[in-house]
Amino acid sequence: MNNPLMAVLIIEAVTIVVMLLLLLWLVRVQLKIKHDYQVLNDIVHSNSNDIAGLCSAALMIDNRIATVDDRIAATDGQIDNLAAKITEAAQNDQSSSHPYSGDIRKVRSGASINELMQNSGLSHDEAALLIRLHGSKTQS
Repeated sequence: MNNPLMAVLIIEAVTIVVMLLLLLWLVRVQLKIKHDYQVLNDIVHSNSNDIAGLCSAALMIDNRIATVDDRIAATDGQIDNLAAKITEAAQNDQSSSHPYSGDIRKVRSGASINELMQNSGLSHDEAALLIRLHGSKTQS
């Protein structure tokens, strides 16, 4: 009777030791997995912070680009205004540099000697000379 009971007790003792060893191994693996999880969680958190910073920087750059675009548009408008003023000033200089420039334009548009005499205060000879110099070939 002693022998079979002793065999059962030995088998149970070996089973308990094996189970304890397996339990220790599982605890060790679980701690390693927990550590790995914490490391990965820290990496993900760090990456999230980096992405948030990059998004914030991108928004700031977008705002700066919009401001620069607005400034460029305003500068283009000012350049166009200045170009128009320069063109206008150049035309005024050309038209005011010659005392008969307005009368020459009238002659080129078909004004007669009488019209020039009445509207511009020119003498008959001055009006005739302007028509001969600047009029079309068919006028005389």
